[in-house]
Amino acid sequence: MELKEQKNTIFNRTFISALICQIFLSLSSYIVNPLVSSYAAFLGADVLLVGLMTSLYFGVALAMRPISGPAVVMADKRKLLIFAFALGTIANFCYGTFSSIPAFIAIRAVQGIQFSILGALLMTISGDSLPKEKLASGLGIFGIAAAISTAIGPSIGLAVRSWGTARFGEVGGYKAIFYLASILMLLALIPAFLIKVPKCSKEEIASAGVWYKNIIAPAAIPPAVCCMFYNMAYSLYSAYMVPYSAQKGFSGISLYFTIQALVMIVSRLTAGRIIDKRGPSAVVYPSVAFFVVSLVLLWGAKSIGVVYTAAVFAALGYGTAYPAFQSQCLQCVSPLRRGVGSNTNYIGTDLGLFLGPILGGFVINAFMGAENSYSIMYLFAVIPVILALATYIIFKKYVNKKIKEVECSGS
Repeated sequence: MELKEQKNTIFNRTFISALICQIFLSLSSYIVNPLVSSYAAFLGADVLLVGLMTSLYFGVALAMRPISGPAVVMADKRKLLIFAFALGTIANFCYGTFSSIPAFIAIRAVQGIQFSILGALLMTISGDSLPKEKLASGLGIFGIAAAISTAIGPSIGLAVRSWGTARFGEVGGYKAIFYLASILMLLALIPAFLIKVPKCSKEEIASAGVWYKNIIAPAAIPPAVCCMFYNMAYSLYSAYMVPYSAQKGFSGISLYFTIQALVMIVSRLTAGRIIDKRGPSAVVYPSVAFFVVSLVLLWGAKSIGVVYTAAVFAALGYGTAYPAFQSQCLQCVSPLRRGVGSNTNYIGTDLGLFLGPILGGFVINAFMGAENSYSIMYLFAVIPVILALATYIIFKKYVNKKIKEVECSGS
């Protein structure tokens, strides 16, 4: 089952609508997420609780995958998309309305449910609308939505918080951020209504099997594990960059996110084309080296200029390899099961985004007496990056075999 509209081009109505939805989703997330740890601390949470509250969003999303994965395969995708964005609108509004740790935890959990639906759903809709020979390029362009949001989201969030704090006090600054995020989620409903998706026939739904067979695609597990390790390291940038810069005494940290995102936009466009023509290995190996360099630079940074340089290497490291892992998750399953491949990808991604801030919090807490506890945390983040490379190398032949089987089956 694939969309039939303009199959020879990336830019069709469905893909463009999904891309706009992703921009609003990512922008609302990157306005809020970099300040979640600061807001949790403002509410009175200690270091370990801050890490848990930061990760809860992704932990709940992970726990919901056994439900959201089959739903993406079998439910009406357009109605499910509208429901998820409406849920996100309400959740962000409630963030600004209730200012307590229990309320924060409850709303963060609701947002996790929303994220568990939207991540795999938008990726599946986009993948279904793309030509097979341009899948990696299309997903690279799709990933630009997050890159653009990374470029402007944190800066907007910090600016809005400063504006709100100046007029309504510190709590008012955070409320302004959450209300803005709610408006963005509301705006995402417009392109969601414009998306065209085919409805699965009863025969296609029956061929997908029982619900538990639509949670994980075994062939997609290795690239999903790579996604997990990569996101364990990458999550530490958005979760702890603000307190890291404060500990270092650096100002102008919002520019870090802008630099990282701008480089990532270029790298994703380039990486997608390289992957389609030369295969994922052409980008995975150099990206790991770039990622490691970024983390080492953050560990030893003595000036904000070094941090900005680390932003360039982080974008090259994450922005090139992650689309390769994502495309493998979709390529190794039939079109009907792309929702399962997407869900498997996001299980790995959620797990990495969930574990990263928690483990980062443990490292920070363990070195709390040191003046460079956040720097040490970034050095430890080299470990999961190396584990991602090891996983890719070990399972490379297996994944390629599965992709060939799908291609030969004519799916």
